[in-house]
Amino acid sequence: MKQPYTPRPNSNRKFVGGYRPRIDAWEKARGKVEYVDDITLLKKFPGMLYAKVLRSPHAHARIKDIDVSKAEKLPGVVSIMTYKDPEFTSLRPTNAGWTDGVDTVSYDGKMWSEFNDRRVLGDYACWVTDEVGAVVAAESEEIADEALRLIEVDWEVLPFVLDPIEAMKPGAPLIHPEMTKTNVLPPEKMGGDDVFLDKGDVEAGFDQAEVVLDATSVHHNATQASLDNWCCLVDWTDEKLTLYSNSFEADQSRMHISQMLDLPMHKVTVISSYVGGQFGRGDTGEQPFFLFTAILSKKTGRPVKFKHTRRESFHDSRQPSIYYGKVGAQKDGTITSLYFKSIGNTGAYADHSIFALKFAPLEISEVSFAHIPNVKLESYAVYTNKLPACMMRGVGNSQFNLIFGHVVDLLAEKLDMDPIDLCIKNFGHEWETLPDKSLTEVLKQGAQKIGWKEKRNKPGQGPTYDKTKKRGVGFSLHPAWHAEWQEVRRGHIPISIALNPDGTVILDAPTVETGTGSNTCNVLGCAESLNFLGVTPEKILWNHVVNTDTSLKDCVQTDSSVAYLQSEVIAVAVEEIRREVLERAEPIFKVKSEEMDIVDGRIFVRANPDQSQTVKEVLFQGDLVPIVITKSKLANAQKTGVPYFANFAEVEVDTDTGKVDVLHLVVINDCGTVMFASGAEAQQVGGQVMGLGETLTEEIIYDEITGVPLNFNFIDYKIPTMADMPEIDPILLEIWKGAGEYGACGIGEGTLTCTPRAIMNAIYNAIGVRINDIPIKPEKILRALGKV
Repeated sequence: MKQPYTPRPNSNRKFVGGYRPRIDAWEKARGKVEYVDDITLLKKFPGMLYAKVLRSPHAHARIKDIDVSKAEKLPGVVSIMTYKDPEFTSLRPTNAGWTDGVDTVSYDGKMWSEFNDRRVLGDYACWVTDEVGAVVAAESEEIADEALRLIEVDWEVLPFVLDPIEAMKPGAPLIHPEMTKTNVLPPEKMGGDDVFLDKGDVEAGFDQAEVVLDATSVHHNATQASLDNWCCLVDWTDEKLTLYSNSFEADQSRMHISQMLDLPMHKVTVISSYVGGQFGRGDTGEQPFFLFTAILSKKTGRPVKFKHTRRESFHDSRQPSIYYGKVGAQKDGTITSLYFKSIGNTGAYADHSIFALKFAPLEISEVSFAHIPNVKLESYAVYTNKLPACMMRGVGNSQFNLIFGHVVDLLAEKLDMDPIDLCIKNFGHEWETLPDKSLTEVLKQGAQKIGWKEKRNKPGQGPTYDKTKKRGVGFSLHPAWHAEWQEVRRGHIPISIALNPDGTVILDAPTVETGTGSNTCNVLGCAESLNFLGVTPEKILWNHVVNTDTSLKDCVQTDSSVAYLQSEVIAVAVEEIRREVLERAEPIFKVKSEEMDIVDGRIFVRANPDQSQTVKEVLFQGDLVPIVITKSKLANAQKTGVPYFANFAEVEVDTDTGKVDVLHLVVINDCGTVMFASGAEAQQVGGQVMGLGETLTEEIIYDEITGVPLNFNFIDYKIPTMADMPEIDPILLEIWKGAGEYGACGIGEGTLTCTPRAIMNAIYNAIGVRINDIPIKPEKILRALGKV
């Protein structure tokens, strides 16, 4: 029988968990930080060329022939290469899930290895703007653009399909006939069968239930909208290939380039500095341009730079999903059966679709539905001729929460229960008995802050404001993402600490900072562990440039776990630093190291505390060589469950115009340990921009006749501005506790996950009518009210 995990109580700490400026705040505020576009300038790389790639104007087409003769004659064009060149025909097919970056894996070991559906510069286009046919290297971006316009292409235009339901029907245009004969991705080893979880007997559970309800929710394909567009420069000389990029995964990018171009790893260098926003943008879609930029550099003998335009940065999106959910329960609120089925619009390429549709829901089930006896999950990923879809902040979780929060609200209403009580009664992980302590406190705090009991009325029966406006409140909950035991697949996590003789520290905890503040968490964790030496955050230099020639393996900014994973390794490494400092003190104090101690930067003999010196005084009596400790360890695999988070929303709906105003959002996260409170609250608040936008305004519009996306820009793709944001209250809790020194859990990945459903439930509470496909635009409100 498995023994329950007993958490340690949280303790007050000196540096971890506090409010302070980020370690890069002053540098960024002064505009001193260099992003890749700042680094890859012509003055720094004389002779630099600019690359552009031909993009398909058709949703589904094949190139029959191509003529680049006119483009080659354009002054300033240095090289044009096509899909016919052996440098490209010899490349193996790949998939954009390979450089997920959590773990460093080879071509054969990549996730979704069965779905090698991407060619690097092939002749086959699966969506409008697909990279196909030809690449250009020219003396300027303008010349490269003009050269593309001069390329003449003979297209075979093929039938296309945009809707996943239509794509599943017999006779639908096949998008990847080499992969599947039905447009539905076949089962594979990591995601499993179409029914990927079947616990208990779901149908028997429904038969025995006293109340059975079902519902449907539809999530669209929002874009990440990172301000820092994809950019790279490759300089491939006889000696080696060097890539400068804003990839947030240096070691995995090196692995990818090495294996695709058949180069020894020591001949490939990847250098990454700060990244201006990520949100999942960096997980997929980058392979082709790294490779064709490199090939152009080798052919021309010059550095070559490639950068997305804003339109081109719409290269990947959230996985759009149609979810059907069914719930069975007894009249006392005990849930007996849950069933969820999803159909995901994968778009043109598989990428990480299975992650969103199977992997994430399976994790959610493990840590939320452990006490529900009958659970069945079923999913289908479907190719269409839309943009590839999957990796965006809250991957898979946001889509699942839309239906999860829906059936919870429906069931509570049917049973005439408060949905908060229903959730506490049923949801939790197997490592804790119900009620789950984390979930209980999260919901209690959120309800109190939003004024749940005072403001919640029967749906549509609350007071009217300004003659036409109705108000309501709603919430949604979700398990957190990720705890340390869920990160084992990362492999070894290395760090290095150099303690200088003067007490200053150089920390090599390589991670490409994407704006999340994880670098500050590393420095605070290091200062916390070295506090006994008198080390403060100001005495620590964190090396922000990841260089695969000189850095340790990088810990990639995904799954919201870098904020604590490296600090857990640091805590272990510091014991070796303590031991070596005391060993260096032995000849000075003439006692054994175990007879001494170090407190607040002073070394003293336990039997005679007056016999003491500062650490600096001791180290300066030696050979002045820094103490350098390098430590690497796997994530702690001890399963400790996860904490919970929730979002509460108050809305006001104008029943004449259909306009929805979100008046108040409360965001509550149980973190285990708050590593950096200022940064954590920034994640909570900042995430609501994405969550609010996905719920009310953001949407990619396609021309159904041509398959052309119509709003790949920040004017027609409507992201909320500061003027659109409501009052937001972030709340950080420390209830649950994981393993290790800190026992923390990530929050940044999921802080927007509950926002859409919380707002949708609040809208229902306000007007008494449900709208369950987002974005909820005014016309949907009016249609639901029968006014159009």
